[in-house]
Amino acid sequence: MAAALYGGGYLMHDDHFLVVEVAASWADGEDYNDWLPWNQKGTPQAHPANFAYAGSQYLLFELFQLTGPSSPSDQALVLRILHGLYSLLIVALGYMLTRALSPERTETATAVAWILSVSGLWPLLSVHQLVEMACIPPLMLGFWGLVRSHRLKWQDVLIAGIGIGIATGMRYQCGVIGIALAPVLMAQRQWKALVGVGVTALGTFAAMQAPDLYVWGAPFVQLRGYIDYNATHAGNYPKGPWYQYLLTLLGMMVPPVSLMLLWGAFHRGRSASGKWWRVVIPVAGFLIFHSAYINKQERFILPVVPALIAVGYIGWQMWSQRSPWWNRHRRLEQGLWISFWIISTAVVAVSIPYSGKHSRVKAMEFLHAQGAETFAMVQVDSGSMPPQFYAGNWNTYHIDNRRDQQRPPLQVAKSWCAAPPQFILFQGDQHLGEAVQQYKAAMPGLRYVTSIAPSRTDRWIHELNPINSVERIMIYATGSALPCP
Repeated sequence: MAAALYGGGYLMHDDHFLVVEVAASWADGEDYNDWLPWNQKGTPQAHPANFAYAGSQYLLFELFQLTGPSSPSDQALVLRILHGLYSLLIVALGYMLTRALSPERTETATAVAWILSVSGLWPLLSVHQLVEMACIPPLMLGFWGLVRSHRLKWQDVLIAGIGIGIATGMRYQCGVIGIALAPVLMAQRQWKALVGVGVTALGTFAAMQAPDLYVWGAPFVQLRGYIDYNATHAGNYPKGPWYQYLLTLLGMMVPPVSLMLLWGAFHRGRSASGKWWRVVIPVAGFLIFHSAYINKQERFILPVVPALIAVGYIGWQMWSQRSPWWNRHRRLEQGLWISFWIISTAVVAVSIPYSGKHSRVKAMEFLHAQGAETFAMVQVDSGSMPPQFYAGNWNTYHIDNRRDQQRPPLQVAKSWCAAPPQFILFQGDQHLGEAVQQYKAAMPGLRYVTSIAPSRTDRWIHELNPINSVERIMIYATGSALPCP
């Protein structure tokens, strides 16, 4: 909950612009990115995203319209708190999954719950609007249903199918879990369970996609749009070697313990029970699918990490207790776990107060506080989209993209006169000062108001991965400086 209260902003483009920005604009009677077909010009094209999760957030914003809060920042705070509360299901289901797989080891389930609640980046990730996090509780519910008994009963089948169906309805890639589960149930000769889980999952998934019938007048339009988009645009996104997600897992689960957890999850071989394979094989299939797919973004593998931690911890405990070497080096194992908690505590301490995309969010909050209806953005070193939700209105803003073409500022400003901006936001880094001086020389009446610097964490993330751009934003009031009659 501390991450919800003291953090802020957003972590990645998708968790804000394909969730919060979309849902909030719908609740305000707008459609800022022309997602809905009746707002598109020409032949409507399905947006390459998923209605289910964005739709759930739309319902929340509709509730805000009736009950409050009213300011965008307060609404974002409530969203983070609600997501934090929802994420507690991951902890509870992680405990339940571990108990079902290892019923004689209560302390093992407790340890897994602690890892999922207060270690590493989990507190930070849990309060933001990442669909890859939102689909974890139903997916964990599905895994729990699969391991409640050796021979699946009809209750287990319903729980598993509903969980996998909801998760897939929110995040299409979770369907790989169901596909990878099929050969496991076939090998275990649980034919009725296989059919039951499949039918229940497909039925639940279809219900999750039912909004397509209202929006598009046909079923599964968004799914087809998603597949078509990724088939033609996957190469435009980050690419990496096949082992990239292995490295991501090692970092996300905190080394060196992450190595122990991976070994624990996948080393058991023939000694593993049938229940074990119903989790491990689908998790492995999900990881293999994403490792083979060209588009490699770190958050894509989040859905299966909690289940991987659960089976990894169980497997490691079993391995270390029967290993003569580890029995002779118990202090080393204890030291490794101490290092895990030291590193995790440091990560939590740094990440809890992190306000993602600080300068962009604070600039929009400034506009909201000033009641600004229009603004202009001069983009110098980066072309990051402003998170307009925090500005409190959806009016079209002006852009001078000086990365591609540097037109005379006076000429640019004249093109804004149909809707004169009240403020100009200069967005950049190394060459920001040059652009400001050019504008001030052309329009001496511009009045400096404030500057907003990126957070240290944003700069650190940029150093680790330059694709995450950072910028300082300088805000000037236009007053009567614009060359408008």
